Amino acid sequence: MDNYSLAIIVTYLYGIYLIVLRAKISHKSIRLFKLLLVALFVWDLILFIFNMGTSYTLITQIVVLIPAIYMLFATYFNEILTILKRLGFFGKKSQRAKTDNDLADVLLETVEFLSNRKIGALITIERNTNLSAFISKALMINAPVTGELLASIFIPTTPLHDGAVIIRGNMILCAKAYYPSTERTDLPLHFGTRHRAAIGISEQSDALTIVVSEETGYVSVTINRQIDYNVSKETMALYFEKYLKIK
Repeated sequence: MDNYSLAIIVTYLYGIYLIVLRAKISHKSIRLFKLLLVALFVWDLILFIFNMGTSYTLITQIVVLIPAIYMLFATYFNEILTILKRLGFFGKKSQRAKTDNDLADVLLETVEFLSNRKIGALITIERNTNLSAFISKALMINAPVTGELLASIFIPTTPLHDGAVIIRGNMILCAKAYYPSTERTDLPLHFGTRHRAAIGISEQSDALTIVVSEETGYVSVTINRQIDYNVSKETMALYFEKYLKIK
């Protein structure tokens, strides 16, 4: 192997050494450089066997520049690779669940409307636990979720205002659904029927339930056997971000 090839190898190893010191590449990138180094040996061997001389040195010099180029722009390369992975260019596209923003927006606006007017409401969003046992005993609606429909259901003068609305996906499945009241004895005395029913359904399922008090207009959220009383609009949005996921 001639001095030129040796210089190429030393330069290559030095470039890899500097990159590793920067600690900005993954183990996959290091393996890639090892493969390139092997390719460099093979390339030099081909030049030697076929006595091609220095007519192909330009290509070899370009190959040598790869570690230095990567070292200078490692941050940008990593960002580009991350974007490409998210777009599905390297294997399966990420299946991370996304928040159902359309449903969240409708719920936020509707609950705010009901709260400002102290209109009592009980709204349950089905998650993984199937609520068909409660749906089958309620009044079927089976209509897309809209703020107007959702608010109108709980107007005190309508026959549907009593009981809960159950939402599955982006559909209002039913109204006038009734849940067993919680048997907890440690709850505040001001918790009414709606609050106790909301806690009750959270004890039997993983559903997210919103309660609007007709006495105070306060909004509460129940999930996983817990109740968060008198939450702000911002806090409710955080609940939606965490629990309203598109399957």
